[in-house]
Amino acid sequence: MILDFDRCAKEINEARHRAEALVLGLTPEQITLQPEAGKWSVAECVLHLNVTASVMQRLMGKAIAQAKHDNKVGTGPFRVGAKGRLLIWIAEPPPKFRMPAPPHLRPPARTDDPLKLLPDFLKAQDEWERLVRESAGLDLAKIKVGKRFSPFRARFAAAIPWMMAHQRRHLLQAENVKRQILSATNKVAAQAG
Repeated sequence: MILDFDRCAKEINEARHRAEALVLGLTPEQITLQPEAGKWSVAECVLHLNVTASVMQRLMGKAIAQAKHDNKVGTGPFRVGAKGRLLIWIAEPPPKFRMPAPPHLRPPARTDDPLKLLPDFLKAQDEWERLVRESAGLDLAKIKVGKRFSPFRARFAAAIPWMMAHQRRHLLQAENVKRQILSATNKVAAQAG
């Protein structure tokens, strides 16, 4: 599998549109409503994506700075590598198995301002685009992202497609939650009317 920047750009734009459609028509209460105990709300899904983006984007920014310092240049095409393929496969929806988020990437128990989630998500998409531009001219197969002994350390070439798959997974999860919430709301309205 080879890193495809055009596909990544399309996926970033698709994520923007999906997130905007996701919150459309939902009240702040509905955004934070869990469909059942222990299941994430729409807010928690988006918050998890925002937190994950913040962590990964910081790591990718450091990797870019180090690569520029070390003059690790290259023109591609860049392979994502075996580990990158695995990470992308795991993240790609539909989920193959349930994998709990690491504690530092879990959404907080309470969402302070659900209406701030979408603007924060859109800013994260802008940052993904900036990182892609910033990485141009670097050897993205030789640059590693993540802590040295982390099981999630991967080639830079894999990081963007992996995060795009991760976004698709949790946007799908949030869309399913929205459907459940609206379905339950419609049933209650029908019974009352």
